[in-house]
Amino acid sequence: MTGSPIQAWESDNSQFHVRRRACLAARERAPDRLAVLVIDHDTDILHDLTTALAGQPIEIRTCPDPAEALLIVGRTCPDAVILGPATGRLSPTDFLTILRADDPAVPIIVGAGAGSGELAATATELGATMVVPRPYRAVELLTLLRSLAPQPDHVELRPMAIDLGRLRIDGAVPQMWLDGVHIDLPPMEFLLIRYFAERAGSVVTRRELLRGVWGERNPPGKSNTLTVHIMRLRKRLGDDEHNPQWIKAIRGLGYQFLVPHVGSRSPDVHQTCS
Repeated sequence: MTGSPIQAWESDNSQFHVRRRACLAARERAPDRLAVLVIDHDTDILHDLTTALAGQPIEIRTCPDPAEALLIVGRTCPDAVILGPATGRLSPTDFLTILRADDPAVPIIVGAGAGSGELAATATELGATMVVPRPYRAVELLTLLRSLAPQPDHVELRPMAIDLGRLRIDGAVPQMWLDGVHIDLPPMEFLLIRYFAERAGSVVTRRELLRGVWGERNPPGKSNTLTVHIMRLRKRLGDDEHNPQWIKAIRGLGYQFLVPHVGSRSPDVHQTCS
């Protein structure tokens, strides 16, 4: 563990430490966003993670080289570091050892998957905050990052998008994509399809749907509001009204939301929101 990157890091008077102190002070003025450095040599994993966390109050910077990442830490003082398998002048364990010796407080999350057994086995001993599965599970990782923030209550997370393959539903904006085609949704249809999608495969009762989607505005029990909204959603999904494949009525129980194989007729994407 010798060479210019390490020597530059270890000098308290180096520009890296000067810049680090400056950005730490700046970070305290913007506690509602997190700066996260992800070190990993797998570009597919990096792409999937940055895509999944897009729109969240998290600024992600990626780096495949632990030695370069060490310098980036000195310049940007991230709120957290996610460390996975990587190659370069330093190994991930070298990186973890050096960073933890310099900064005992910065959260370091180690991603452990196939081929990273040695790192996973020694991570906690070397000072890792936590070891998580890799490939990363975006929802769990997002919650973990928020809990590790300097002021978690100041970090407002956006609901995660739901990706069911053929169907992707935005986390906050009333819109969805069916087979890659963008479809705008009225607010209540958006809330209803998200409720269904979050429970895909399960049977939910009418009462549960009314309470979960309309809440305090829950219409009277004999109201046909739910039936009308389900009918509209089926039309947008291109569902067969006589033999629906997306939203099935289960007699005496409620409804079941499924994602059928490609082959259903396409939705009318020009249909206006009501």
